[in-house]
Amino acid sequence: MTESDTMTEGDTMTEREWEQRLLGAIDESSPELLALAARLIRTPSENPDGDCTAVAELIVTHLSAGGIAPDTFDPGQGRVSVLAHLGEKRPDDRHLVFAGHSDVVPIGDSARWSFPPFAGDIVDGYLRGRGASDMKAGLAGLIHVFMLLRSLKVPLAGKLSFVAVPDEETGGQGGADWLLDQGVLAGADGGVIAEPAERTHPTIGQKGSNWFRLTLRGQPGHGSLQPIHGRSANLLAARAILALQQLWAMVPHPPEELRQLIQESKVAVEEREGYGPGIGAVFDHVTINVGTVTGGTSTNVVADTCTVDIDTRIPIGLTQHEVLARARELLAAENIEATIEPLGMLSEPNWTAPTDPIVVTLVGALRDLTDPGASGVLQWASSDARTFRRHGIPVLQYGPAELSSIHGYDERVPVESVILAAKVYAVTAIRYLGLRE
Repeated sequence: MTESDTMTEGDTMTEREWEQRLLGAIDESSPELLALAARLIRTPSENPDGDCTAVAELIVTHLSAGGIAPDTFDPGQGRVSVLAHLGEKRPDDRHLVFAGHSDVVPIGDSARWSFPPFAGDIVDGYLRGRGASDMKAGLAGLIHVFMLLRSLKVPLAGKLSFVAVPDEETGGQGGADWLLDQGVLAGADGGVIAEPAERTHPTIGQKGSNWFRLTLRGQPGHGSLQPIHGRSANLLAARAILALQQLWAMVPHPPEELRQLIQESKVAVEEREGYGPGIGAVFDHVTINVGTVTGGTSTNVVADTCTVDIDTRIPIGLTQHEVLARARELLAAENIEATIEPLGMLSEPNWTAPTDPIVVTLVGALRDLTDPGASGVLQWASSDARTFRRHGIPVLQYGPAELSSIHGYDERVPVESVILAAKVYAVTAIRYLGLRE
């Protein structure tokens, strides 16, 4: 059979037949998928410092070997993004984006890992190493499916884009934020981000991220005269930290149409993600994490300045403005003077409607492939999804993971979940874009 005969036969295949062909191809090529994920893991891209040059080069080389000519974008400091496209968008077509980030959090104390942090090996059914769950296995799945769709000549209607961005772990300013501001994905109307998710519950919304720095100023003096002489900025900071714990008591007022989703998300995080009873309360409360406290100059000197970096996350039904206003009220009630400066990740709560076509499509694929009870839920953290939504691109997040290992020691991901995620990406692409007649 000639190549032209193959293409003619392929052009007459139904959507269902193409799905089955792709699913079979993923099973057959799963060793290649896992090998790519392993190479990504073995290519360090810790953030900080965030240099993703090497991992971007790996992705470019891999795509190029498959006949795809990607573009790279670099705003500096090694924040290299990789972008590639398949097909074209006609007036009535859709434009789907496969997206993921290539940076990972630092490995921390390597002595506390039970295996090399960048192992990139498979042991007892798990792919191991920093980034295995967050999110190099998912990124490999997107790349692998993108290349299969091209090599099999699937006659997709519309346009499919793939993008790998850096800098997600520290806020995205040099990654998704910068890249999407260039307009390179203008016109996209749906996206799948391979962020880690529970096996049958993609995330379709997230809390807002509201980081800020408190600066408190005291009066220096000799340490031996405290607390009679001098005014310690460190003690003021301690009082401020305790006062701000009351942010938890703020009451959100979410839209009526999202209240059931919030309740379902509570159940999912407690029963399926393994965090235990009570943790679901984070979905309707402001969380407050005191990240760093830096104050004073010497043990025997009353601290004149103290800075406190705080991470608050905002539930749907509250805003950054409301949380910061309440923070100032709490400090004023304790007669504490402090400056508040925005810091790091900043976003309002954001979500994609459960009825949006991209959500309906991917959830439907999950239900057909693994669990009829699959559904979208909210996530308690933040990600690049907020940036895509800010640019008018509805997205949801689904990637292979062992959630308890994310950002911790001995990060790993089940091999079967890596393969399942790739199948979900493939079926979603065919169903969302459709086939060209």
